[in-house]
Amino acid sequence: MKLSGQEVLVCDCAGTMTIDGTKLGKACGTGGGCTVATSLCRDQIDQYEAALDTSEGASLIVACTQEAPAFTSVAEELGKPIPDFVNIREFAGWSEDTGTLPKMAALLRMAAEPGTAARSLTLTSNGRCLIYADGARGNGVEAAMELAGALKDSLGVTVMITSASDDIMAGGDSGVMTRGTIRKASGHFTAFDLVIDGFASASPSSRSFVTFEEPQDNVETGCDLIIDITGGTPLFTGWEKRDGYLRADAEDSLKLKSIAAEAAEMIGDFEKPIYVDYDADLCAHSRNTLTGCSRCLDVCPAGAITAAGDTVAIDPAICGGCGYCGAVCPSGAAQTVVPAADMFGQQMSTMLDHYLEAGGKTPRLLLADETHGAQVIEMMARFGSGLPADMLPMTMHSVGRVGHDLLVTAVAQGYEQVVVITNPAKSDDATQITAQIALARALMEGVAADDEARFLVIDEADPDKVAEQLRGTRPKKSPKPAPFSPIGSPRGIMRLAMRGLAGAQNVGDAAIPLPEGAPYGRVEINTDNCTICLSCVSACPAGALQDNPDAPQLLFREDACLQCGICVATCPEKVINLVPQFNLADSAMNAELVIEDTPFHCTGCGKPFGSTRSIERVMAKLEGHSMFTGGKQLDMLKMCEDCRVGAMFDEDDRLMDVGERRKPRTTDDYLN
Repeated sequence: MKLSGQEVLVCDCAGTMTIDGTKLGKACGTGGGCTVATSLCRDQIDQYEAALDTSEGASLIVACTQEAPAFTSVAEELGKPIPDFVNIREFAGWSEDTGTLPKMAALLRMAAEPGTAARSLTLTSNGRCLIYADGARGNGVEAAMELAGALKDSLGVTVMITSASDDIMAGGDSGVMTRGTIRKASGHFTAFDLVIDGFASASPSSRSFVTFEEPQDNVETGCDLIIDITGGTPLFTGWEKRDGYLRADAEDSLKLKSIAAEAAEMIGDFEKPIYVDYDADLCAHSRNTLTGCSRCLDVCPAGAITAAGDTVAIDPAICGGCGYCGAVCPSGAAQTVVPAADMFGQQMSTMLDHYLEAGGKTPRLLLADETHGAQVIEMMARFGSGLPADMLPMTMHSVGRVGHDLLVTAVAQGYEQVVVITNPAKSDDATQITAQIALARALMEGVAADDEARFLVIDEADPDKVAEQLRGTRPKKSPKPAPFSPIGSPRGIMRLAMRGLAGAQNVGDAAIPLPEGAPYGRVEINTDNCTICLSCVSACPAGALQDNPDAPQLLFREDACLQCGICVATCPEKVINLVPQFNLADSAMNAELVIEDTPFHCTGCGKPFGSTRSIERVMAKLEGHSMFTGGKQLDMLKMCEDCRVGAMFDEDDRLMDVGERRKPRTTDDYLN
C-alpha cells in the first residue's frame, strides 16, 4: 500500500490482530486494498526485502516497532536506507475493543506525514570519570573500588572518598585514588566543574594502607561524568535530568552494575538535541533591575535556566527537555522545539482528521512520553484490555510541555477528552500539568465547555490502574468543535482556539476571570492619581502599555499583557493593579485609551514639555520645601529645560555665584 508516495508494509503479527486489508486501504484513502502479511519479520521476510529493492530511494514504512532491530539489520546488509516504523499493534490492534480500524488508518497516515529534524549540540567526552563515595557509609569504599575496576579499561577513572579513614587498603589498579569533599558542582556532561575542599592524592608509596598527601581547600577541577554513590544530598537539583551525573546507593549492586554498563559507553562524540528556542527580545523577566516574570526560573528542575540581567539564559547542554518552561512562558520567549507547540498542534489536528475520515467516532487524545508512557501502553496491550478504540495516542519527548494552550487547542479541534499519562517517579510532571489543567478549566468554563472529566492526569505505574481510568469517567457533554490551523506563537494559537470555541458555543465577548498568576489579563489604573509619567510604558516588556508621541496619553492593549507585574513595581504613584482574565472581545487586540491630559506649555517659550497633571503634581509635592519657598523657584518648574537653565543664571541669588575670582599666590608673595 502506498501513502503519500511511500510504501507501507502491514503485518497482523501471526494473526494476533484482526486486519481487513481491503477496508484498511479504503480507510487510508488509497482507493484500493492493502496486502496484510502474517510473519513479515520471519517467514515472509522476502516481502520486506523486495519492498526495499523496489522503493527506489523513497522511504519505506513498516507497521511494526518490536522487530525494528531485525528490519534495520536486513536493510544494512542489503545496503538500503533504514525504513521508518510505526506501532499499530500496542497502540491499536491489541485491544479488547472492536472497531480499531479507523485508529490504525490514522496511525499509518500520520507515519507518512513529513517530519522536522531537531537541531542538536555536539558534546565530546574524553572519558574522564569521577567516582564519588563516602568512606563513612557502609561499603562505600569497596563499592567505589569495584566500580572503578570495572571501568578502568574504558574510562579514565578517579576515585574520590569523602570522610576517608586511615584503614583504606592499598593495592590494585583501580584508577587514581584521592580524598576530598565536593563543595560546589556545576556544568554538564563533558564539562563538569568542581570545587573541592580537603583534596589530597594518594601517595604512590602507600604500602599496606593508603596514605594521602597534605590536604588543600578550594581546589578547582573538572571531569566528563560523575558517578555519585555517597548516598547523601545530590550535587545537582533535578539530578535525574542532568546527563552525565549517575547516582546510586553503594549497597545496590544491581544498580551499580547498570551504571557501570551505562558509563562505559559515555566516551566519544554525542549529539544532544536542543530542546528550547529562546528569544531574549520577548523575555519579560526584568526591566531596570525590577523583577517581573520568573516562571521559567521557578519551574526548571535541572537548573538549566539562570537570570542574566533583564533576561534569562538557557544552557542547552544542561537542559533535559522537560518542557516546563515552554508550558509556563507567557510571552513565547522560551519555546520548546521538541516538540514545537505549533507543530504538535498541527499533528494533533492531522491525526484527528485522519481518524474521522476513516469513520472514527468520539475521539479522545492520549498524551504520553516516549519512555514510561509508551511502556505502560505496551503493558496494557500485552497483559490487559489495551487502549480503547477511540483513544488516539501521541507520544512526545516529555509530557511536561502539556500546557493550557495544547489542552484548549485539542478541545477546539474536536477531541472530547485529553488524558495525560505521567511518571510517578517524576512527581514534578503531575504537579505542573495539574496547574495547567486548572487554568485550562477556567478558560473552558468561560466558553461553556468545562467538564470535570474533560482533562485527566493519570499518575500511576500500575498498567491495570491506568487502564481502569482510561475506561472510566468520560465527559458528560462535549462542546461543539471549532477546527483551526494552529500556526504562530502559543498566545496567538490560544486566542484562535478560545475565539473559535466561544463562537461555536454562542458565547458572547465576555471577559473570563482567571486564577491569580495567569498569563492573561488587564491592568487596573487609578486614573485620579495617575500623573501620566509614562514610566510604565518604558518598562513594559510586551508593549501592552503604550504612549502617544503627539499627546499626553496612556494606552493599553490587553491581548499583549503578560501580567508580569513590572509596571506595578515601576509605577512611582503605585496606582496600577493586575487583573487576570481572558477577554474574548476583539477590542482586546486594540490599544485603548486609559487616560489623557493636556500638554503643559513652558511659561518662557511656550513649548510643550510635559503633561499638566505631572507638572502640577511635582509643584504640589515641592510646595513648602525650604528650597522652593520663593515664588521664583516654583515658577522655574513651569519652564522647559532650556528656559529653566537661563532663568537660573539670570537670578541675583544664584547658588553658583562666588564673586570675583581670587588672584593666584606665587613664591614671591610668600617671600615678601
